[in-house]
This record gives sequence, structure tokens and C-alpha cells, in this order.
Amino acid sequence: MKWISCLTNCNIPYYIYKLNRDDATIVYNKYNNQNQLIIILHGSIYAIKIFANKKITPVVVLGKDSIFSTNRLSGHFYYKLIALEKTYIISLNINKVQKVTRSNTKLILKIIKSYQQTFSTYQIINEAMHQKYKKNRVFQLILLIFFQFGTISRTEIKLPFKISQKNLAIITGTNKETINKIIKEIKKISNIKHYRTKSIQLDNIFNLAQQ
Repeated sequence: MKWISCLTNCNIPYYIYKLNRDDATIVYNKYNNQNQLIIILHGSIYAIKIFANKKITPVVVLGKDSIFSTNRLSGHFYYKLIALEKTYIISLNINKVQKVTRSNTKLILKIIKSYQQTFSTYQIINEAMHQKYKKNRVFQLILLIFFQFGTISRTEIKLPFKISQKNLAIITGTNKETINKIIKEIKKISNIKHYRTKSIQLDNIFNLAQQ
């Protein structure tokens, strides 16, 4: 993989972790995660912020080559990164990277590109989360997930994984009952398929987008 090759050539120490679907990793300053840089090598995850009072705030959905940075951790909250499918992540220390990037243009450009990709996703999710109506929020985030992770085949965009109502509820800051109700409404105007396994798939994204 390009990331591994690049980091190895720069003598930057790193750790690789495998997450199966619904596996999670905790990022918390108590665990010495401060100044940690996490790169998605393969797969997809979503991140949530959990506060001391148990409040949960959706943060971002990340795919291959996206970067999750933890240089502003606080004792009042922690991050939980949950895999939507089998995912490999690489973890390294930001300080180690900063020392090397001053003399390595290739690594600088690679990191900048990944940060731009991640920032774009942050912006889209932030815009969706500020939607006044929950239906619009769920609708917009479904589009984001399919366009970011889906594979195109003629007029169809299909996910390489199934996303459960539970995960969709967490990502959108709602609950399973709300998701179930909204999905039923959207199904009437689109080709979303809702399976008994509580997962959703979308057969024709263009029909959905035209509504």
C-alpha cells in the first residue's frame, strides 16, 4: 500500500489495526491518544463524539485515504470510531510526521490531499446535521454515503456493504424508530430497498436525486 511504503521510506513508526464490521476503537487522552493521526487504509468508518454526560454527537463518515486527527482531545469527551465494514486503519504520531514532512514533499502532498478529502466530508456532514427537518438530514446523509462509498453500474449506485438502521440512526443523530419511519417515506419516492435484516440498499440513486 502507498501509505505504508511512504511511511516506511520516511522511517516514521506506525501501527496497523483491523476492524471488522461494527468493531470500534476508542480515542481518548486517557489512553495517550493525544496527537494521534489515523489514516483509513481500506474500508469505511464513522466517528462520534461522546461526552461525559453520555451525549453523543455524530462527527464524520470516512473512507479510504481519509485522515482523522486527534490533536485537540479533552477529558470531557472521547471519540469512538466504528467500522461500517472490514476496515484497516494506520495509526501514527503527528509529531513524528511533522519532523519528516519538512524535507519530504511527496509525503506532504499526500497528507494535504487526504486532509482536503476529509475536510470536504466534514463540510457536507455539518451542512446535513444543520438541516431543520430530520427527514432532510437523513436524506442528505444517505446520498453522501452512497456517493462516497457506492460503486456505479449503469444507472445504479450500490454500496459494497449494508448499513444498518442502528448505524444510520447514530450517524444522523436520530433513533431507529425515526429512521424506520423516514425510510418508509423515502421508499415511496425512490428505489430504496429495506431488508428484514434492518439494512438498506439503494438500487437507483438517480431516481432518488430527481425527487
